[in-house]
Amino acid sequence: MVASHSTCLVTGGAGFIGRSVVAQLLQAEPDRLVVVLDAMTYAAHPAALAALGGLGRLEVVEGDIADTQLVGRVMNRFRPGLVINLAAESHVDRSLQDCSPFLRSNVVGTQVLLKAALATRVQRFVQVSTDEVYGDRHGRGPARETDPTDPSNPYSISKACADALLLVAVRSHGLDGLITRGCNTYGPGQFPEKLLPLAALRWSRDKPMWVYGDGRQQRTWLHVDDHAAGIIAAARDGSSGAIYHLKCGSPRSNEQTLRDWHAALLPGAVGETLLQTAADRPGHDRCYKLSDAATRRSLDWRPRHSWKQGLAATARWSREHGNFWDLALEHPQWTDYFRSQYGSPWLSAR
Repeated sequence: MVASHSTCLVTGGAGFIGRSVVAQLLQAEPDRLVVVLDAMTYAAHPAALAALGGLGRLEVVEGDIADTQLVGRVMNRFRPGLVINLAAESHVDRSLQDCSPFLRSNVVGTQVLLKAALATRVQRFVQVSTDEVYGDRHGRGPARETDPTDPSNPYSISKACADALLLVAVRSHGLDGLITRGCNTYGPGQFPEKLLPLAALRWSRDKPMWVYGDGRQQRTWLHVDDHAAGIIAAARDGSSGAIYHLKCGSPRSNEQTLRDWHAALLPGAVGETLLQTAADRPGHDRCYKLSDAATRRSLDWRPRHSWKQGLAATARWSREHGNFWDLALEHPQWTDYFRSQYGSPWLSAR
């Protein structure tokens, strides 16, 4: 077990999972200082991060983790005992159009952080990764924590490279570091480039949600607060060089996921036109699935939200914060992408 750290650096802390990690870190220890380093891209939500307050225990630095000089200044100023690296470009479709930002943030950025962590003698480094590094599990069993990676798109390749860099730092340079690999994450406040909030945004304007191909691709889903708690549990109780799988339940098809979400979000609504087929994505993986047997034996962590409970809670939040989705329309980078992906106009006003 790793002792508690008085200062923790969370990269990507203004992002979806990052905000939950920051909130739980601040709540867990009253004397802890949490430093957030975030590039504040379109997917960040700085207002929600600022709302956490932290009674002066939250410091926010805007910047790129691939900026060597900036990272060096941050690490030398705050001297964190714990680094949790959540900063990443994470949208598969965008990575297929242009992988350059993914290589910069996910690979170069991770290496910059690792080098600075070694130089300042960080006590523990947690690399937050994804189940997608194992590639398509269709026709294969769930990936175990000891299985080799087999990524199949630029996003997952960049994350697998970052994971490998972490393991090199552990084995060759003596860094105390570990990796968490979570499945698809959902919950309140997620930016609507991801499946569930994008569907909510489309349906709020009486438009159908797109489904790639036959819609039978399978994904496993984990509530954001459970994902964050698993990351913190690994940071606290994990072993250096280990890999931990964070999941809840079994894989379900994308089509069924959207039908479940529609029923939770709009109970009683007619759903005949809620879905619209789109051409399948190039190289679209059919199935991601994890085994978490070794993780459950090692960590005192279990997901607290079932799929039904998590969807219901997320639906309540979505109905109460309907204007949150409108934030998406203020980001030209995001809307330009969807125009190129799905045609224009991809989304009209109410």
